[in-house]
Order: sequence, then structure tokens, then C-alpha cells
Amino acid sequence: MLMALQARRCAGLAVLALLLLPFGDGGGAMARSHETRTSAPAGPTGPTDPEVASFVKLMNAHRRSLGLSPLAWDRRAAAVAREHSRDMFERDYFSHTSPNGRTMRDRLEARGINYSEAGENIAWGQETGRAVLTAWLRSPGHRHNIERRGYTLHGVGKVGPYWTHVFIRPKDASRSAPLAGYH
Repeated sequence: MLMALQARRCAGLAVLALLLLPFGDGGGAMARSHETRTSAPAGPTGPTDPEVASFVKLMNAHRRSLGLSPLAWDRRAAAVAREHSRDMFERDYFSHTSPNGRTMRDRLEARGINYSEAGENIAWGQETGRAVLTAWLRSPGHRHNIERRGYTLHGVGKVGPYWTHVFIRPKDASRSAPLAGYH
């Protein structure tokens, strides 16, 4: 049990990033063009958890410092993120894929989110918004998601020590802007 907890903490500190590849479901890049029921972004209400609100403020300040637009809060993406964090917490796992095989793509589709690109960061063990942002910025894959020019909307969910950050670009968003690379 102690070894499993230590391994889990290490996995949480290492933090995982997921972007579904544009040409399939292999790991490492992004999801593209998934048609679902609706494309209207959710209202602009922001996070209610103070640590999530702190993370969002710091993350958008980081994006602005690079000349990128801040990400707009999407309550549907936040619900997907919160539900995934809750699922990991309640079922005691740490992965982009749930024990029953549901992926970020499945979770977005279930919420009726229409996107051309999507990504997800997960973390375990960071207590504050600043700590999770620092961890994600130290990881090339997570940093890539946070700094990706193509994403315009996002939502964050934190349940216990589990964080999930979902990024989307709505299906109807302009595709003229170049995509940010790894930094």
C-alpha cells in the first residue's frame, strides 16, 4: 500500500499531459474536428473554488506575458474537468482514461461540446493554483497545452488533490492563427 501511494505521488508530481493526435487516438498531440450536438460556448461565469480561480488568473497572466490571448472560461469544459477530477478521486486512479475506458473525447462528447481542437492536463498532489501551474509549466507537454495559441476556451476542475484542465477550440473558431509550439 505504501509503495502504491509513493508511486502515485510520484506520478502526480510528474503530472501527465494529453492531447489526442489529429490522426487518431494515440497520445501526445491534440484532438481535432469532433462533431457533436452544439457549438455555443457556455456563459462567462468563472470558477468558484479559490485555488482554481487563482490558477486561472496566474495561467492567463502567463499567456499574456507571451503575447497570447487569455483563455475564456467555459462552464461546460469546467464541468467535464470537474467530473474527471471527481471520478479519479472517487475511484482512486490517476489517468486521462477512466477505468471503464472513457477518454477526454468521450467526456466532451457526452457534454455536447463541439470542438476543432481539445487538450487536457491532469495533476495530482498540488495544493494551490500556483503549485499546479508551476508543475505544468515545467513539463513540455503541459506547457504546450497552456501556451497553445489555437485554444480559446477552457475549464478547470479540482477535487481533493486531483486537478484537470480542459482546453478547447470551438468548431466554428477561426483557424487563421498559427499554433504555438513547444517552449
